[in-house]
Amino acid sequence: MADWAMHHYLLLANQQRHRALADVAVLRRQLLLDSGRVFMLLGAVILMHLLATGRGASSGCTRGAEPCVALLLWLLGAALAMLSLVAGRFPVLAAAAATIAKELGDHLLGDHLLLRAFALELI
Repeated sequence: MADWAMHHYLLLANQQRHRALADVAVLRRQLLLDSGRVFMLLGAVILMHLLATGRGASSGCTRGAEPCVALLLWLLGAALAMLSLVAGRFPVLAAAAATIAKELGDHLLGDHLLLRAFALELI
């Protein structure tokens, strides 16, 4: 009787652990996809801002770093979105990418550094 009860409780604990790991994998995949969307949108907005204000390629691109940063943000977003599709096959890579995306997102958007920079340019 005690062996059956112990086996039953161990089986339940194992099932709960697998459910928790599956939930973490789903949340990590969603974080990668959402971060990818945000970075792609941010890169596109920066490029549209540069083109709309006339500081794009047609004006000689006097501030050459901004288009490069916008392109890199867009490429990072595309890479994160594509990685979210295969996050289940590469869990360690997905975990590392999710951590990098979260930290970079907190740095860029959490402190509103880019939003303040655009507000100063518009004044």
